[in-house]
Amino acid sequence: MRNNNLEDALVAIRRIMRVTEINSLSLAKKTKLTPTQMIVLQVIATTDEATPSFISNKTTLGYATITTVLNKLVSRDLITRKKGDLDKRMQFVKITEKGRETIELAPDMLQSQFEKNFQNLHDWEQSMIVACLQRVSFFLEAETIDAAPILDYGELNQPPQT
Repeated sequence: MRNNNLEDALVAIRRIMRVTEINSLSLAKKTKLTPTQMIVLQVIATTDEATPSFISNKTTLGYATITTVLNKLVSRDLITRKKGDLDKRMQFVKITEKGRETIELAPDMLQSQFEKNFQNLHDWEQSMIVACLQRVSFFLEAETIDAAPILDYGELNQPPQT
């Protein structure tokens, strides 16, 4: 016996997974960056000099994740990093011209599309969607997985972490 609601729910989940993967692959193909790396680069581009704690606060990514992302962006010459003049423990990052060009070349981010459409909903609709998604996360026993609010398929050349 077929359960259409179950099948519809599984298809919807799979579509979300696929569009996230497709968007991540498109971004990687055009910029060689993951969505997380692109969002961090975009945050850095909004200020003259950013600190890792500022970036962490803006993106809600953990400090260790920010450090890893910054290292990758520096190695690609998309940002520069320098120590503070007064306090050598302070670190400041700044976008390079190559970093700005990369942002300009990037396709529209799925994150931005979702944010725009989600913000256009009434508060009660937003709450309903959040509650449903949290319930689905519970069904999949995924509620304890540490995840930032970024639609990212992860490193595209590495297997997913469990």
